[in-house]
Amino acid sequence: MLTLVVRFVLLMSWVTVRFIPKQSIRKYIPVTILASLITVTVSFIGVHYEFWEVKGGAKKRLWNILTIVIGIFPLGCLWIFHLTFGKFWLYVLANFLNNIIYAYPIVSVLEKIKFIKYKKFNRMSHILVTMTYSLLLYKYQMFLTPITKNQEK
Repeated sequence: MLTLVVRFVLLMSWVTVRFIPKQSIRKYIPVTILASLITVTVSFIGVHYEFWEVKGGAKKRLWNILTIVIGIFPLGCLWIFHLTFGKFWLYVLANFLNNIIYAYPIVSVLEKIKFIKYKKFNRMSHILVTMTYSLLLYKYQMFLTPITKNQEK
């Protein structure tokens, strides 16, 4: 039951997208989709190589992973890019704080409710991996920005 509540809360966080301007959504949706693809790929690789364990049967595991991948992660990506793109060090700081908050208090709660459990992966590994791909995402958005500027004219 608690897992269902967590899923609901993660998906309901999408209500906040109403506060992001449509222009920002259009500008950052490609990088958000890439972030989601990376997250789902890393999630399934992590389960396969037992870096972490997603509790439950196959159906429950899939729902737990998808809740995170289509729930809070893409929304966080949209918000972080909307608020920080063009200010690299602010972007790095926002991602670092976001990753620390996820890696420590949030993962601890998710482990207690048997949503996910780190096995061969630890919290520092999580921060290193996510910071690495957040830098790749920033570079990707820098590549896209001239294209989107030309399309807006």
